[in-house]
Amino acid sequence: MQTAILEYEFDKYPFYRWACDVLQISCLDQAHQERRVKASNRGPTFNQLASSFEMIKNVYHDFLLEVLVKQVGEIATYQCPPSFRFHYCGLGSSVFHSDREFGVEDGRINVWVPLTPVWGDNSLWIESKVGSGQYEAVNMKPGQLLIFDGVNLRHGSRINSTSATRVSFDLRFLPGKGPAVPTSY
Repeated sequence: MQTAILEYEFDKYPFYRWACDVLQISCLDQAHQERRVKASNRGPTFNQLASSFEMIKNVYHDFLLEVLVKQVGEIATYQCPPSFRFHYCGLGSSVFHSDREFGVEDGRINVWVPLTPVWGDNSLWIESKVGSGQYEAVNMKPGQLLIFDGVNLRHGSRINSTSATRVSFDLRFLPGKGPAVPTSY
């Protein structure tokens, strides 16, 4: 699987607006300024967005079927719920790793969906090729998603030296004969 940035209709899938409503903020990239947001964020599956996922579950399912299946072909299984991540100013978000190190099976594909603009140190950094140790930041805007082989390519984040918090969600899916079945990760 080649690493690729794909486009989707940002306004059709209201993840950004939903996240703002749940967090009770108007601008996601300024989430670091809200103590109550930071205090409730204990990890990718233990935060306000993960706790409120049922509110947007149908949109998420449609997003997968309408965007991913159209772009990559049939999906056998997909992660549900996804992992929601906050990469606050002045902090890191994820150590550099390959998902294989956490027991993820070969063949699964990672999808990363930033809800805020990402560049440089507030972004995800991905190895250019397996085992190279050479990393590049992924520059993206809302309405784009990244597909990559996270099982084998090392990836992670650096200390966020920008003035903007990154809010994103990610999931893994297994290509194959559908219909797509949700599964926990």
